[in-house]
Amino acid sequence: MPRHLDMDLLRALVATADAASFSLAASRLGRTQSAVSLQIKRLEELVGHPLLVRSQGRLDGPTAEGLLLLDYARRILRLNDEAVGCFSEPELAGSLRVGLAEEIMERDLGVVVDDFHQAYPRVRLALECDLSARLAARVQSGELDVALIKRVGSQPTAEGRPLWREPMVWVTGERGGAADERPLPLALFQESCIFRVVAQAALGQAGIPWRQAFSGHSHTGLRQAVAAGLAVSPLPLSLIGPGLVRVREGLPALPDVEWVVLYAPNGEWPAATRLVEMFEARLWQGRGAQPAAVAAPRREALPA
Repeated sequence: MPRHLDMDLLRALVATADAASFSLAASRLGRTQSAVSLQIKRLEELVGHPLLVRSQGRLDGPTAEGLLLLDYARRILRLNDEAVGCFSEPELAGSLRVGLAEEIMERDLGVVVDDFHQAYPRVRLALECDLSARLAARVQSGELDVALIKRVGSQPTAEGRPLWREPMVWVTGERGGAADERPLPLALFQESCIFRVVAQAALGQAGIPWRQAFSGHSHTGLRQAVAAGLAVSPLPLSLIGPGLVRVREGLPALPDVEWVVLYAPNGEWPAATRLVEMFEARLWQGRGAQPAAVAAPRREALPA
């Protein structure tokens, strides 16, 4: 194992894993497909392990060793780019309009915002929380500079870079038997929430009758209702908190949740990129989620 890893090789690995394609990675890196393939092969030789799963001419995601190295590669490249930016970029200043899905607001938001203010004191943040579909529309219209949204399934309905992916699961209260009731009592968000749509569709396909036991707009209220044993609800795995447990049997499987960043059509502003990097570093590591490129091939997506 070498004592030093080439930055260009690490960048090729990250680009290929994110794109799940040598050709797309080559386009993003400004290289030929064969050159990127050779870079990955060289990196695999250096570390002594295959890093990407290849199947019938396509990529099926990183190997276990590839996933481990990807984590290091992202951090190494992030620190490198930050260091270079400190000396090559003008001081960032101005107003940054940011849209966040409510689930993002639930996760260490204060820590990320504080870190950002410390690093870029002249950038004024304006945060907006809404449904992902509405945030996506506001980014496309230029009303927001950047948005972190969720979508269920995979085929993108809007341009965006996948950040990480995690399972959507059924949850219930620790002491409740709501999951065994029929009709199944559900705690759901408003009509336009994609979690609601997906859950109802899955139960319908499984032939499981259900009734609405709680409806609201707040994650806090929904979780309290579920923790009290009133109902069952679909949630991203990383949002299972105190008083909630995962229902492992008796209910149909749900599709993964993918978290995506969207930038305004006028291009990425460096301040937006820095904020997204801080969220990405904070959120997917150690939360039961995985980089989006690791998940299975994508078929269908619905923004929430």
